[in-house]
Amino acid sequence: MNTPFWQETAPAATRREQRKQEFREKIMEASIQLFEKNGCDATTLEEICEQAEVSRPTFYSYYPSKNDLIKALAEKLWLNAATNFTALFIAENQSTQDYIRSFFEMTQQQLSRYDGLERDLIRQSMAGDPSDNSNMNMLSGLTSMFETVYRAGQKRGDVSSHYDTDFLAEMSMGVISTTMMKWAVDENYPIDKRLKQLSDFIVDTLSI
Repeated sequence: MNTPFWQETAPAATRREQRKQEFREKIMEASIQLFEKNGCDATTLEEICEQAEVSRPTFYSYYPSKNDLIKALAEKLWLNAATNFTALFIAENQSTQDYIRSFFEMTQQQLSRYDGLERDLIRQSMAGDPSDNSNMNMLSGLTSMFETVYRAGQKRGDVSSHYDTDFLAEMSMGVISTTMMKWAVDENYPIDKRLKQLSDFIVDTLSI
């Protein structure tokens, strides 16, 4: 059975840290269940605390607000899961083409597993405060992740040196972001087909 994405992967070093980790995971799990059922906007902080069986002061010791919890969920879902997946691929020195195909397979599995939550998190980010840097930080983190993969691919010889790796990474994130935003607002968007096309498109682009 796969570990849910919101759970910590590293074991806590002390009993106190373990307790903090347990509370954080309880809050994450409760919010996921409620957000999937009712949506982010309709879910209240009181409902999250009741579902997680924690007090408001305990909640605030981990997340200053519900919006901060939503940002943490999005970061766990998009950035942490992707970077852990990428680190494993780089360590195994697999081809860039295999990485791209596996990355989109993983994305498809995540979307199937957390369909409602993912849509809501993307819509929340689209409606967020433009001055809030958290979304840009996440986008920058994912772009940097792709650039690392492409740089390793150029050294290995399976990524063309015709374009700089930073440009390739930015273009990859551009088409991925556009696809995800369209899926978030269109219930009938053919996401499975688009993810397969994206995988093929990026693989072909890397060989130009």
